[in-house]
Amino acid sequence: MSWDDSDDDWDKSDDEIDARLGLASNNTAAPTTTFHDDDEEDLAVIERAENDKANHQSLRSKGKQLAKKKQAELERKEEEELARKAMELEMEMEANMTIDERREMEKRRVEEADNALTDDLFGAVEGVRGGPGSGGAAGKAMEAGDVVKMKDLKDHLKHARKVAQCLKVSF
Repeated sequence: MSWDDSDDDWDKSDDEIDARLGLASNNTAAPTTTFHDDDEEDLAVIERAENDKANHQSLRSKGKQLAKKKQAELERKEEEELARKAMELEMEMEANMTIDERREMEKRRVEEADNALTDDLFGAVEGVRGGPGSGGAAGKAMEAGDVVKMKDLKDHLKHARKVAQCLKVSF
């Protein structure tokens, strides 16, 4: 037997071998079929979508909690600033008072403290109607001409700040 290269299949080009076997060659654009388990792929996609949705909901709730926390912190800082400013103004007013005016103011403070303790003990009647300065029903917007009830300097400063904010928005 001679070593004739024409009989050897391994020596032939890949295209000839593919043509004899009936396979599509690499040069043609015929799609090759591969095995995919569609059920597993669909489950993985669904599971990922559910995880993404749960993660999104978690992030939204964390964002809302953070916003509430920041708002509470801003309100606390504002309350502290108003209290500090009220104390400064009261100290300045006290410095300019006579002895009789100071005695009268001290007597009034004691009465207000006693009233506050009584309200805490038995419940404030004003709290049922919506509280002081609410203009009647709780949650109702103030109208022009409504009476605003303010007990102390701190209430006046709060009201002044809210009016200033409304004016900034309006103009």
